[in-house]
Amino acid sequence: MIVRHLHYDKTPQNFAHLKMAYSQPLNSNLNERVAQHKQPSLVFFSGGSALSGFSKALKLYNQNHNHIITTLDSGGCTAKLRHCFLMPAIGDIRNRLLALADDSKADVAAITRIMGLRFAKQGSAATLRQSLFAFSHSDHPMYAQLSPTQQQTIQNCLSYFANIIPADFDLRNTSIGNVCLAAAYLINNRSLSAAIDIFSHLLSIKGQIVPMSDSYCHLAAHLSDGQTIVGQHNLTGKEVSPIRSKITKVELSSSSEYLSPIQIKTPKNVLNTLAQAQLICYPPGSFYSSLITNLLTDGIGQAISQSQAKKVYVPNLTQDPEQFGMSLFDCITTLLEYLTKHLDHKVSVSSVLSTILLDKSAQHQLTPAQYQQLSKLGIAVEILPLVSEKSAPYYDPHRLSQALLSLC
Repeated sequence: MIVRHLHYDKTPQNFAHLKMAYSQPLNSNLNERVAQHKQPSLVFFSGGSALSGFSKALKLYNQNHNHIITTLDSGGCTAKLRHCFLMPAIGDIRNRLLALADDSKADVAAITRIMGLRFAKQGSAATLRQSLFAFSHSDHPMYAQLSPTQQQTIQNCLSYFANIIPADFDLRNTSIGNVCLAAAYLINNRSLSAAIDIFSHLLSIKGQIVPMSDSYCHLAAHLSDGQTIVGQHNLTGKEVSPIRSKITKVELSSSSEYLSPIQIKTPKNVLNTLAQAQLICYPPGSFYSSLITNLLTDGIGQAISQSQAKKVYVPNLTQDPEQFGMSLFDCITTLLEYLTKHLDHKVSVSSVLSTILLDKSAQHQLTPAQYQQLSKLGIAVEILPLVSEKSAPYYDPHRLSQALLSLC
């Protein structure tokens, strides 16, 4: 039987150095930190891989950006970790950590490659377990280019994980990066922020990653045909067939097997991040499971409305299975619905959404009447050439980076 709870009152002595081992600020070089804080502070609500390429480009123009990442992924190897340890999802966080890593440094490039590795897709449980133990040995060749601190951290995370997983844990296609983050999370008394801080330091990331929540919960969606679907992976159209009915509502569920509504407060570090922002972006990606999901915690709409930042929506350019039956205007009104859900009716809509950034190819998706309606709400529509010949049909990450910075 798979173990579903692992709580430790005291970190085992061999792994004590991993318990918030890095108390110094990220990007500890003083000049670098001063320069960073002089740049506009940007905040992105996202998840998944949609912003990976954009994040790699953005860090060339600005390093004072914060990524609030959903923790509700329920597919792939993340699902195995969540099921075993009843923990928040870490796959999207690992993906963003690697995208923001300063891989111009040889040791960071090396650890990035290691955290991007996966165990074999096939093989016996015993063989894969042997591979895990082999990876945790200090003489493994993959450690050759790492600094002593990097090597010790990766090695001990893998060793810790090898010693706590149940005998029937399925290692096939499991991400080494996810394993390391899961181990750091468990060692640090189930603090996802602590695990992120450790690997943000090791990877010298350009920016900051803030988890949506440390809580164990799942995404539930209600469809117009009466169905209720629980589990983020059941909505994206990647692991199961795409939905064939419009989503009417999403909410948080404490169970992954059936709907059990739960309310979660917005973490303090998320609130602090929003309070310091000069631009808040609702970026491209899976509409419900990457964007709207991040807006389901209690108090998030109020925090956004109280921020003096410019609030910008950048809609998807390509088909998103989660937007079945939705027009661009439907997406805008749905976004507004979740942003204003618990706000006083006297609060201006433009306090949560001030600008829609459209590529020229998408400008005809709104009718003249819809443009006029948005204008009456105080929402500006900026139309720019955001797709290049090389990036088509997606946003050019450099053009999008420059366009967002120009709005600050």
